[in-house]
Amino acid sequence: MNPAGRLGTAAHLAAGLGVLGAAGYAFVAVVGHVFEGPVDAGALNALVSLYMLVNIIGPGIFAALEQETSRAVSAAAARGEPLRPIARRAGVLALWSFGALVAIVLVAWPLVLGRVLEWRTGLLAALLVAIAGSGAVYWARGLLGGQQRFAPYARTLYVEGAVRLLPCLVLLALALEWPSAYGFAFAVGSAIAALSVVATLRLPMPAEAASPPEGMGRSLLYLVGAIALSQLLANLAPVVVTYRSPDDLVSAAVFASTFVLARVPLFLFAPVQAVLLPHVTRAATQGRYGELTRRLWQALALVAGLGLLGVAGCVWLGPWAADFLFNTAHRPSVATLAMLGTATLVMMLALVVQPTLLALGRQRTVTTGWIVGAVVFLVVLVGGPEAIQAALLAQLVGPLVVLAVLLVGVLRALRAVRAGVGASPAAGRR
Repeated sequence: MNPAGRLGTAAHLAAGLGVLGAAGYAFVAVVGHVFEGPVDAGALNALVSLYMLVNIIGPGIFAALEQETSRAVSAAAARGEPLRPIARRAGVLALWSFGALVAIVLVAWPLVLGRVLEWRTGLLAALLVAIAGSGAVYWARGLLGGQQRFAPYARTLYVEGAVRLLPCLVLLALALEWPSAYGFAFAVGSAIAALSVVATLRLPMPAEAASPPEGMGRSLLYLVGAIALSQLLANLAPVVVTYRSPDDLVSAAVFASTFVLARVPLFLFAPVQAVLLPHVTRAATQGRYGELTRRLWQALALVAGLGLLGVAGCVWLGPWAADFLFNTAHRPSVATLAMLGTATLVMMLALVVQPTLLALGRQRTVTTGWIVGAVVFLVVLVGGPEAIQAALLAQLVGPLVVLAVLLVGVLRALRAVRAGVGASPAAGRR
């Protein structure tokens, strides 16, 4: 692709993600204005928790499906192999993942989830709808990303964002105060986005019968663990703060809104993995490790620079944005915003390293890094004596541990493949 084409693709993805991001933050802003004050604090916390849970449970599982499908499609395309068997296998894995998630949610409802969602069955139903839609749209994005067809990929972002944004604005205009209605408005966007690109998927029938690639299921399990844990680190803290602060829901609500605000750069970063993974997978499949290494360091430098700008913006504009956009009961401190912004930057750096390990077939290393980081994160988050301070510290030290483990893993993997040691990167199961 020529430089003009790369810029056009980046702009298209950025615009689509901007719509989707605006919808997510508009949802939090709208419910913050509709359900304001101590009387409605419970409904507000339930809706913000739904927003967080959708980002943990849905993308936490199905972003793994997207990445594994994209990796398998990219590798097959580099070898000239048919793509339809990969799409079929990925679809089966999506259905199994959906069934497992439904079972987990239903079991968790009477134990802890009901309390978080204020025992509103309408929000439970909205959560299940969001999970189903996530499975469909991430399956489609995996196929499109692996083929480097980023125009229809971006379309799913536009549609998902628009379908989430417009109903929320209508509900706000009508002055309706039904928490479940806002929950469903947020939940249905993914399913509609998947339907918008079904007719454009290019999956020609192979000339002869072809079997689905071996190992996708095991590789997906590694990635499910890794990405679910990454989403847990990225989104769980406000849910735990709410759970630990039943007598101070106003402070918990301010922290939740501030937390969402500080996550803006992380959300805008999401398509970087979608674009980077096919390129590094093709380079690894064809043995071009110098190119792979160069792309990794370029991406790290770019994200570090943009992330530092994000931290500065968070500190400078954050207090005003929390007050004006999210209608918080009081302004968060600059120190809180600086710590959350720095934690977001570290998360972004870890997520840049991850596609290189996937391309080299080191899914197990990726999972190990997130497991170690999640253990540290949870110990600090739950064990700290004060809920909000513990959450701030956990958000920083957990991602730092992940980044360290993944960087060491990349260096070891590159040294091994250059020395001719270990499994082929195309195997994708190491």
